[in-house]
Amino acid sequence: MKTDFIKQHIGTYLSKGLAALFLAALFIIVLDSDIRSNVRSLIRPNYRVILAVAMADLEGSGVKDQVVKVKTSEGLFLEVYAPRSHGEFGLQQELIASAQLPDKKDGYFTFNGEVTNLAVDRVDNDRHPKILASSFDGDLVGHLNVYRYVQGKKELERVKLN
Repeated sequence: MKTDFIKQHIGTYLSKGLAALFLAALFIIVLDSDIRSNVRSLIRPNYRVILAVAMADLEGSGVKDQVVKVKTSEGLFLEVYAPRSHGEFGLQQELIASAQLPDKKDGYFTFNGEVTNLAVDRVDNDRHPKILASSFDGDLVGHLNVYRYVQGKKELERVKLN
């Protein structure tokens, strides 16, 4: 009789403890966006979403390249595609440069009176266009990420504006 009483109380305490642990974990997941993103990526398979596309002559060849802002399960990326050849299915695009943005959340900014999340323009005194891509960090602080295409290296280099 005493063992039944002990088993019953142990079961009650165990179920209350597991419920409290579950609620605490759920509370942490809801509050922390990075943990929430990690849990979501475990549940959701890999994905790739094109957020924005901008066209600009980054190589100075007179031909416009495509700058694409992409969101994947790993974060935000900028990719630069250049038209290279007319293949069997028409014009072929070649990936010539890629860079991962430091933040994982897409953001928007006002550029020339328009709201956008990606723009290409000359924003300083040199003659090379810069890629402007906004993002938010885990604390929802907005950042304007500025990159330039380095033709010789075929890479995107982060630029600090003064």
